Formats: sequence, structure tokens, C-alpha cells
Amino acid sequence: MVPGPGADRRAAPSDEAPAAGWAWVLLPVSWCAWLLAWLVPSLLLAPHIALPRPWMTAETAPAAALAAGALFLVVAWPFWPALAGRAGRVGGPGAARWIGLSVLEFVTLVALALPFGLVAWSVGGWTLEAGPTAAAVAGLGLFGLGLRVAAAGMAPAASRWLMLAATLACALPPALEYAAGETLGVGFPRVLEASPVVALVRVAAEGWPAGSWPEIARLWLWPGVGLVLALVGVLESRRRGRAAS
Repeated sequence: MVPGPGADRRAAPSDEAPAAGWAWVLLPVSWCAWLLAWLVPSLLLAPHIALPRPWMTAETAPAAALAAGALFLVVAWPFWPALAGRAGRVGGPGAARWIGLSVLEFVTLVALALPFGLVAWSVGGWTLEAGPTAAAVAGLGLFGLGLRVAAAGMAPAASRWLMLAATLACALPPALEYAAGETLGVGFPRVLEASPVVALVRVAAEGWPAGSWPEIARLWLWPGVGLVLALVGVLESRRRGRAAS
């Protein structure tokens, strides 16, 4: 169906920026506030508590910053365009520009996170494994981009289920590990490795992973899933476009 001469250009959201107006401003503000909130226990509260919990000590500040960043980039950032009403088709002529702006947005968020990381590392006394961490962050960005493209190409109801799946991918392995340790006295380290949050923290603390499963889980699993999701999003967007016409 060919749009009439008075058709609104907003009907082609793939030609627009992933976020616009107030939502574009809200994204970096929310990102910085989220990182700061995760650092508050170890940086501001722990020094004033006689016996702080293990996750509140200064040594855990780098892990807290990495976990906060991974959660946001997997659970919140991929679905941010919907907040600005720009989560439309990604299979049209403006798809390359849309994806390029998404990549630029990701790079901007990583740059904004660097000061928080420097503070966390200086307080925690960690030695940053720069190369492996950069590779893991890039892989996490590819996973988030795949989620974003898939969410943009799917119907709103399907994208909400995708957001739930992304949340479970981050939270379910650590929750299973903790529950098993508390109830059965055993752990499931191989399952724990499957969380993108855990994978990023382990790579930053331990460097390049040794062994086939740790290497797959920390460096290859989620980027591969991101590529598959991006392909699914593009194909679904084209299918919906043909159905609408």
C-alpha cells in the first residue's frame, strides 16, 4: 500500500535516531545514575558500617560497576527506542543509519562509564585486564544491539517477552547458583558462567578464559546470540512490512 502525499514521515521510524528529544537526554542521565547507585554501597555506605556485607566492601566496587553496566546494556538499553517511539521497522532503507546511530549510542555510554570505572578500580585495588575486558564489552554490545534490532522488528508483545528473556539470561544463572548453595550446599559453576553479567566480571578480573566452556560462555556465546537475534529482527520486520502492504 503506497502512502498518500500527506502521509506523516513519522510512519517510517527506521529513518529516525534510536532515541530522540527528552528520551535521548534521559538515556545518559539514567545510565550515570544507575552506575552511581550500584557504587553507593561500597563507596559511601561501607565506610560508615562496622561490619559491612561482603558485597558492600571497597574490594567489590569494580564488580559492582561491571555488573551494573552489563545489566543496563542487556535489559534496558536494547529496548530504549520504544520509550521514544522509534522502535519501528529495521528492514527498510534507513536500517543502516538506525543501526549506526545505535552503535554510536553504545560507544557514548561506554565512554561515560569510564570515570565510574576508574573510581571503582582505584577504590577496589583491582588490576584491570584491559584487553579481555574490551573484548567482553564489545561482545556484550553486540548482544545488546541484536536485542535492540530484534525488539524493533517484532510486535510490541513479542518485544516484551524478549525483554523478560534478557532479564532471565542475566539473573537466572546467579540465582540458581545462590539457591543451590543455600539449599543443597553445592554449586553449578558451569551454569553461572552463562550469565553475561558474570562473564563480564570474570573476564575483567581473571583475563582471558582458560578452558572451552569458559571461553565460549565469556567471549562467544552472547555475541553469537546477538547476531542471530539481529537476523530474526530484520526478517520479522520485513515480514510485517509485507503484511501491512
